[in-house]
Order: sequence, then structure tokens, then C-alpha cells
Amino acid sequence: MQVMVTSTDGDQVAQITVEPTQQLGSVGPQLQQQFGIPANAQVLMLNGNPLRLDQTFEQAGVKEDDLLVIMRNPSAAPAAARPDILTAAGFTTRPGMKLHDIPANPTPEVLLDIMDKNPQLLVELQQVNPKLATALQTKSVSDVRMALMQMHMEAASRKFEEQQENEALERNPFDAEAQAKIAERIRLSNVQKNMEIAIEEMPEAFGHITMLYIPCEVNGTQVKAFVDSGAQSTIMSSSCAERCGIMRLVDKRFAGQAVGVGTAKIIGRVHMASLKIGNEFYNCSFTILDQQGVDFLFGLDMLKRHQCCIDLSKSVLRLHEGDSFHEVSFLPEHEIPTSENRAASAQPPATIDGVPVPASTPGSTPTSAAAVPTPPPAPVAAGGQSDQEKIAQLVGLGFPEQRAIQALQTCNGNVEMAAGLLFESM
Repeated sequence: MQVMVTSTDGDQVAQITVEPTQQLGSVGPQLQQQFGIPANAQVLMLNGNPLRLDQTFEQAGVKEDDLLVIMRNPSAAPAAARPDILTAAGFTTRPGMKLHDIPANPTPEVLLDIMDKNPQLLVELQQVNPKLATALQTKSVSDVRMALMQMHMEAASRKFEEQQENEALERNPFDAEAQAKIAERIRLSNVQKNMEIAIEEMPEAFGHITMLYIPCEVNGTQVKAFVDSGAQSTIMSSSCAERCGIMRLVDKRFAGQAVGVGTAKIIGRVHMASLKIGNEFYNCSFTILDQQGVDFLFGLDMLKRHQCCIDLSKSVLRLHEGDSFHEVSFLPEHEIPTSENRAASAQPPATIDGVPVPASTPGSTPTSAAAVPTPPPAPVAAGGQSDQEKIAQLVGLGFPEQRAIQALQTCNGNVEMAAGLLFESM
């Protein structure tokens, strides 16, 4: 029968032919040639469970086309003596590096050194690989190693799935469904290449853009106004109007429904109130919404009335009155209302039309380990019986329960990958 064997990082995959009555240990020399792991230091795992090498394949429950994971027994040699698959030999970190300068298989120590000398890379990395960026921000070698191992596990899983899919496509390449899958793969490959080029040529497109706010006073109450030239009317929330003491001026004859990206109830309109911007006073009208998202939105109606100019080169709002004008600076990021910062900090999942963005695509150049987008892991439910069994399996291998739970969460509940991750992080 045919059995697939893969390394924990997914870089090596081998197919071997065995007999059901053959002992697992008998393939040790063959696997040593394929994976470079001495026969006496090999550990074979099936579905997250280590197999006894004195058992036959049939006794171990190995069936046709099963996938075995091979790894080095951590007790066979001290950690310092084992070769590190993430070594970047001869690499020297330096200031001014870009993401594509990071080697493909860096050690956690090398990555931390790179980020220490190039802190600007963390901003770019947060966009393409937020989990690795979060691990690097902790400055913990073990956390970074865990994140890197997760990337290798996901790459191994994707590689195996791609291989299975390729074999299915080769069996019937002219099938309509197969053609659709090939077309989708080509599309995703082009999208990935386009994103890689954009990251290099215009990384600012992946950065966080702060919205434009100005400090002002409404009826003597300090408010931060969101300047939005795309909004037809100047809007204020009902709670902000209460604080400013202008709810008594609301004309409810102008009640209605505001329609834009969403809908909101219009309570009414304040026809005129005092608005102080900088040292100048202006008359301003407000549409009052029964919505608490933004306190005060300075819309196009007042921008046009006061002949405002949004000067992004100086980062100021310029207001004209006749031949005179005065300027007010936009608020820096740390002074922007916290609700805006929270909304902007939410990261979208690394998917395209619901399909996880691939780490690499056929025919494309290799991407550095740091620049591989990764989809967020699905949390492991603590109460499910199957999850408790997985945790028990990992604890039975000698790992602490908390680390077992963390590894399962990192590997989306895949006990086999979690075991490999824990073994490699020892």
C-alpha cells in the first residue's frame, strides 16, 4: 500500500510503498535518506498520536494513502546539538531593510534582531501577517518560534491539499469543475503577485489612514469634529447635542430617515447655533441623528458655506471669510476619539472572497517568511468532548495542559500539527 510521509514544516513530502504486515521501524533507513533524521531518532505520528516502531503498519492503524508526520525525537539529542530548520546562515541584519530582504527561513532571534533595527517593518508586517507581528511585539523568542512553526504547519497542510487537488485535476483535466478550479487558482496567483508588488512599490497603501478631526466648540462645549467632505449635511448625534445644550432648539418637523452606507433616524434639525473654530465664531446648522457613532460630523454644506479648504500638505483646514482666512490644524492620531481608533484597528481576515490567501503560488517567486499572509485561527472550544480528548493526547505526550491548549488554538484544532509544533518548540 502507498503511504505519504511529511516533515513537520511541510518542506519535504515522500511517498513510500509498504506492506501492512511490515514493521514501522523497517522503513527507518529509507526515511533517513529522505528526511535526514537518524533512524534511532525518528518519531512517526498518525492523527497526532506517536506510533511504536515495533508495531506493524496494520497494528498501528495505518491505511492506504494515510499521511504520517515524521519528526526528530527531542530526547534523542540535546536541543543545542539538533540542526535548526530556521537557520539563516551568513545573514547579517542591518538598518533600512525591507520585507523582501528577510531570509525565507529566519530564526526567531534573527527576526527579533531585524525588527529591533528596523521598527518600521512591524507596521508593514501588521498588514500582511498580523499574528507574526503580534508575536514579534512581545519580544519573546518562544512566542515568535510558535508563530513561525504555525506558519510552517499551515504551509504543510496547504501543500498536501494542493498535491491532492493536483492529482485529482490530472485524472480529469477537461472536467468543467476541474477547469473552474484551475481558473480560480490562476486568479488567486495573480492577486497574490499583485499584492506582493504593491507591498514593495507602495507600502503606504497598507498602512492605517487616520481620519480628519478638528477641535471646536459648540455653544461653549468642546467637541472634536470629524471633517467629511463626502457627507451632504453637517450631522450631530443626539447625545452630543444634549451635552452642548442645543436639543431645545431641535425642529422635529425635519425628522426623517438618513440613508447612506446604512440608515439612521433623523430626530430633527437645529437651524443655527454658535460654532467656534480656533479663535473665530461661525454660524452652523446641524442635522440631529438618533445615532451615537460620531458626535459631530462637519459636512459639505458648512464646508461650502465657509469656503473651507482641506490642505493635506499642511494638515490644516483653512476657512475663508471674504478676503481673510484662518487655519486650524487637524488633530494628531493620539487625540482622535477612541471609537474611531477602535474601528480602524480592526484587521480584516486574510481572505479573498472567503478563500484564504495562499502563502505561495505556483510559478511565483518565494516570499519571505515574514510577508506570508495568514488567516486567523478558529478558537478551540474548551467544552467539547473531542477537544478534551485532543488535549489529553498532547498531555499524554508530556506537554503541560496550558501549552497543549495554546498549540491546539494555534493549529485550528489540528492535533497532529499541534504535536509537531510542541515538539519543535522544545
